[in-house]
Amino acid sequence: MSDLLLPEGVRLVHIGPPKTATTSLQASFHAARPQLEEHGVHYAGRRRHEMLAVVAAVGGKGFLGGPEPDLTEWNALLADMEAAGRQRVVLSSEYLAQARPQKVRRLVDEIGREDMHVVLTLRPLDRLIPSQWQQYVQTGYDISYDEWLREMFSDEPRKGLTPTFWVRHRHDQLTKRWADVVGPENVTVVVLDPRDHELVLRVFEQLVGLPDGLLELQQDLSNRSLTLGEVEVVREFNRLYREAEWPSSAHFHYLRNGVINELRTRQPGKDEPKIVTPAWAQDRMAALTETMVANLRTSGVRVVGDLDTLVAEPAAADAAEQPESARRVSAEVASLAMVGAMAATGDPKIDASRRRAWRPVDDLTTRELAGLLRRRLTTRHDKG
Repeated sequence: MSDLLLPEGVRLVHIGPPKTATTSLQASFHAARPQLEEHGVHYAGRRRHEMLAVVAAVGGKGFLGGPEPDLTEWNALLADMEAAGRQRVVLSSEYLAQARPQKVRRLVDEIGREDMHVVLTLRPLDRLIPSQWQQYVQTGYDISYDEWLREMFSDEPRKGLTPTFWVRHRHDQLTKRWADVVGPENVTVVVLDPRDHELVLRVFEQLVGLPDGLLELQQDLSNRSLTLGEVEVVREFNRLYREAEWPSSAHFHYLRNGVINELRTRQPGKDEPKIVTPAWAQDRMAALTETMVANLRTSGVRVVGDLDTLVAEPAAADAAEQPESARRVSAEVASLAMVGAMAATGDPKIDASRRRAWRPVDDLTTRELAGLLRRRLTTRHDKG
């Protein structure tokens, strides 16, 4: 990989897409900021991920009930990159993957076409689709996985339902959208290796001239994917939230910053049910990924890794549907969800750090647990 080094002054723009080691890369670069400067590399911005700045730049929306994207943040990020002079600059945001052609052209002009090099990190579609669905659920959707898959693979998907999904994850079209503007010679596709999570760090070190091993994986559970039981809790919360007609701020405060944050403090057991893709969808993904890989091969962009590993496997002949019992919530998940929501109320008598000492409830269905959450939060909301 010694020939990967990009020239001094380059603006390396990592556009994701989501669920392709973006958080891992961002955390590693952010943690290494002091060492980066010693090697003539600047990680753009001040935060791990300048999400709101980029979301504003691509014309997107923030989290339900959360802070609104602001173009002044994007302009500050551009100024930060310009101030780096002839240093190699790294900008990483998966939200860049949802930029449409007109936005791509404007972003390239603003960052600087002459010094720009675009990098994509890709993993098999069948590996990221379950994670992407649960991420959408966290933003407020209450659609089931099976129904969402049917809409995404429909010739006429429901209008307004996760409209950016294929903009982000038709990886061949995403690559072409940026290559058409910066030129295929200025695009690198990095195929992730599921057996070596540090390989992507080594590739990025090579791209910007960092010593081998300077970037380190950061141990953090805050962005792990939810288990099936956990995401079903969130989905049912979303349904009840809409029924109760709570303000969007309640969703951001109690769910995203309460329930979800608390659930992510736990390490799921290896035997906990995971999100399983039905056989019909696996077959559709297998056919689609063959097309995407064929288009990437002829795109003219530089590829690091084996494109063949992106081809999804068709469903096994004996693939079974996931039983309804897999959606039941364990006592630990139920307790943590309750504690997270209650801690988010701001009641000083509730100490979330002592959650492990709480007496857990029995196993519940997701609907039963969500009902408990609604009663607790409705009482708190009415008092407030």
